[in-house]
Amino acid sequence: MKYFLSFWLIFSALFFSAAQMQAQCDDVFAANFNPSDSLSISCRFPISIQNPDFLFELPNTVEETSGLVFFDGLLWTHNDSGGEAVLYGIDTTTSEISRRLIFPGIKNTDWEDVALHEDYLFIGDFGNNSGSRKNLLIHRVSRMDIPPKGDAELSTETIHFSFGDQTDFTVNWKSNNFDCEAMVAGKEHLYLFSKNRGDQHSKIYSLPIEPGKHTPKLLGRFDSRGLITGADFDSGRNQLVLVGYTYKTWEPFVWLFYGFENENFMESSKRRIDLPNLLTTQIEGVAFVNPWQIMISAERSKSFTARAFKMNLEPYLNPFHLALEKGVLLNVNKNDNEERIFVINSDQFKNGDYRLVYFDENDWIVSEEVFKTDEANSTLYLELMPESESVKAVFFGKRIIYYCYFK
Repeated sequence: MKYFLSFWLIFSALFFSAAQMQAQCDDVFAANFNPSDSLSISCRFPISIQNPDFLFELPNTVEETSGLVFFDGLLWTHNDSGGEAVLYGIDTTTSEISRRLIFPGIKNTDWEDVALHEDYLFIGDFGNNSGSRKNLLIHRVSRMDIPPKGDAELSTETIHFSFGDQTDFTVNWKSNNFDCEAMVAGKEHLYLFSKNRGDQHSKIYSLPIEPGKHTPKLLGRFDSRGLITGADFDSGRNQLVLVGYTYKTWEPFVWLFYGFENENFMESSKRRIDLPNLLTTQIEGVAFVNPWQIMISAERSKSFTARAFKMNLEPYLNPFHLALEKGVLLNVNKNDNEERIFVINSDQFKNGDYRLVYFDENDWIVSEEVFKTDEANSTLYLELMPESESVKAVFFGKRIIYYCYFK
């Protein structure tokens, strides 16, 4: 979390509640949000449904699109098993392929995802539908070698790995729990998300970003209720997105992981969004294109051509957006004697517990506190520190939200 502002809170009858309550959920998006809570492991969310906007049909060259990533202003994808060892850069305005990254020294056995790192690009050749594959690979490409324009032939380094918890390599197409089609890059580790046909869960593994032979570390699992096929990670805002579809019924979905620190995805809020209007669409790839928007790719199926969609995540990930949609605007006055002190009369509030959250101009959370109001409270004073020019404050209660601006 980034901190851009600092400021003092001065209460003249409002006071902070120092007591920690029984942990239930501190996620303001959750149905069981508790303003005084400090954990989000027991959050319950309403059923969420969205219909992503159709962008364009993908070129026939990438009708079996699998991985997806966005950089240099282009949407990059590749085909899965048997395709050429090429990444295709698609112009999102024309929907045409405008660049190609070619890897003459390697083979596309079963490329399933691509991940972007500050210094590297990773290509995951680890598709394992039958559960019998032992030559799982990830190719590493230096981003310094990728030219800003035009096609290029590039060399790679290779990460070899095998899952330490797999001991049976018997062909098993129907209930294999060791397939993998999703990967993201953290600062020092890659993270893999399994596609389990056996139990409809997804296991999360980590392994070093360095070439060589590695055994991924099993970090945990979660009930994905379907097959995970793609992933992307916004390290700036600590947001992870996974996509996939339900086994045999082919209903696409999106999983959002957020509210975690230090790439600890298991200690996060997890929220699922179903995409019923895209029924029978084989969603394969996902990429952040800005902090609140993703693009999704789907390969050709019996019902659809290969195509790309976009989806707005702001209603699910931006707490200030939630405040604007659901909240009540407060009146804020400047103090007569101190121009950097602001006054809010508490008679605008309903009595109860609140989580007070401050945001900067980019909707980054700056700080947050918990306080309680009752009938004796009268005035809340807030002082803006000299280095701060403006701030947005939101008061999240159990069933009501208030927000204000001051500068």
